Amino acid sequence: MQLTNGDKNTYIKKYILSIGKIKIYEDYMVAQLNEGITLNIETVQEIINIAKNHFASKPFTYITIRKNSYAVDPMLYLKVFEIENLKAIAIVSNKFIDNHNVKIEKHFFNKPMNIFKTLPEAVAWAKSYLV
Repeated sequence: MQLTNGDKNTYIKKYILSIGKIKIYEDYMVAQLNEGITLNIETVQEIINIAKNHFASKPFTYITIRKNSYAVDPMLYLKVFEIENLKAIAIVSNKFIDNHNVKIEKHFFNKPMNIFKTLPEAVAWAKSYLV
């Protein structure tokens, strides 16, 4: 079943988790996490399980919309790095603090990671790593 969201792409499935919402598309996933959570090795496991279920060995990218404020433990990237078919991470935010945080997070993740002001920009960039 495919449903349409506001960005002209269709998502395949939507998950409502304790930490936020995840939408699965053909070759990428979009997360919007809840205010005040801490994203760490334990809480990211739900997202990893969804990725493994939907993408198995198919290349994909992860996009997170940082509308809400939440803490990111950079050590979680050690766990995320184990996902070989994850090709890139895009962050959507127009908050100054997120620009600073992404610079720090990049030191813990040795695959492409970038920050964007809009979801369409992030999607276009993320898809460029799948060709």
